[in-house]
Amino acid sequence: MKFIELRQKVLEKIKEELPDLKEVSLHPGRFNLDELKRIGTKAPAVYVSLMGTPTVKRIETGENEVYIRLAAFIVTRDERKLPKDEAALAIVESLLVVIPCQRWGLKNTSDAVNVKADNLFNGSIERKGVAMWAITWEQTLRIGEDVWGGGVLPSEVYVSEDPDNENEEDYERMA
Repeated sequence: MKFIELRQKVLEKIKEELPDLKEVSLHPGRFNLDELKRIGTKAPAVYVSLMGTPTVKRIETGENEVYIRLAAFIVTRDERKLPKDEAALAIVESLLVVIPCQRWGLKNTSDAVNVKADNLFNGSIERKGVAMWAITWEQTLRIGEDVWGGGVLPSEVYVSEDPDNENEEDYERMA
């Protein structure tokens, strides 16, 4: 369950780095306006989503290298002395320091790359009284069983002392 573990590790790191957020939780994907109204009450918040796996490639170890797109959605409301757009920008800036090159403490995960932030402002979101941004990034994750990890080695290994194998009799005995 490496997908689940990756999402959880992202969530834990964001909680650790931004402890003052009211909510940091997992989310299954994009938001609609009804849902935004519901979750907007917990702002400032960050919601972590695995957005897709556009490619999967088999590698020499027998594992699959899965290319993953992830997102952190930032939702803020106006607070006393802190407008929602400024709160959102502060969180975006903080996450743009945390996310690049992050591996989340997992060994079969590549660095977070192609990190970008998008302002999701529109009139409908504004009418809900929130500001919303999305930070997206890409990583690869290896899944499956590594054929070389913990394999059995032969109990005996034979090596020819004659580098040119001129003495075929010795070579045949070792085979």
